Amino acid sequence: MTLGPDAVRYIHLACGTKVPRPFCWRWLLPKLCGPELTAWRLVRNLSWLVLAGATFWWAHNNGFAVGQAIAVSVILLALPGITGPNEVNPVGVDLPATALAVLAAAMFDGNQPMWLIAAFICLAVSATIKESTPIFVALWCWSPVPLAALLIPALRASWVRWRHLEGVDPLGADFQRIADHPVRAGINAHRNWRNAWVMVAPWGVCLAALYRPSWPLAAALAVAYLQLLVATDTVRLVHHAAGPVMAAAAVNNIPTAWLVLATVMHVFWFYNPERV
Repeated sequence: MTLGPDAVRYIHLACGTKVPRPFCWRWLLPKLCGPELTAWRLVRNLSWLVLAGATFWWAHNNGFAVGQAIAVSVILLALPGITGPNEVNPVGVDLPATALAVLAAAMFDGNQPMWLIAAFICLAVSATIKESTPIFVALWCWSPVPLAALLIPALRASWVRWRHLEGVDPLGADFQRIADHPVRAGINAHRNWRNAWVMVAPWGVCLAALYRPSWPLAAALAVAYLQLLVATDTVRLVHHAAGPVMAAAAVNNIPTAWLVLATVMHVFWFYNPERV
């Protein structure tokens, strides 16, 4: 199996090798799974189940009927960026982090005080897997409360700096330049930003969400695409950031009579979508 650049860094981190930011902040899965691909694969498979159930719960908590909530879950899981490229499977952090983030969002939106502590615990764990998840959950729930969980990655960043745990990129000088100059690398990687096959088409039926978009949806999309200023990937990043709210808004806009057909068309792509 050929591992992608991110996966190689996580394996190095699991073996105790210092890696650059932001990978040195994402310590939990490398600590738990180590370099064993079987453990990473188990986490990934479980993440699919958690994401499916959490998305249904989150949508249902926000007023969607059972059939609509199922459609939201299916549409989200079928997004090519959620699956991600082969290079991040199974050694990757996006799917586990998003699964826990949506679960936390479902708890925050459950309107039950007893779920609040559980939501923070869940989100704190997610933030140790990928540091940006509290921001996404705050946008999905349209509440500043989840932002309190940013304390977790802030503490990790402080610990990394104090203990000098950040290192050079194990992949060499070219990748180190990306780590040293993320904005320059992000801008260079997205010079062809008007390429609709990469920037728009992978959303599939989720594009229906753009009919009379709400301010929370617009904010989530803005943050999702602003990530590209400091990253070289595209579809994987924006789908994990805005996928849940795009799927929910699309289902809300699609007439009930057309929902099953739209979902099927979304799942069974008529072209090979970009996933990176």
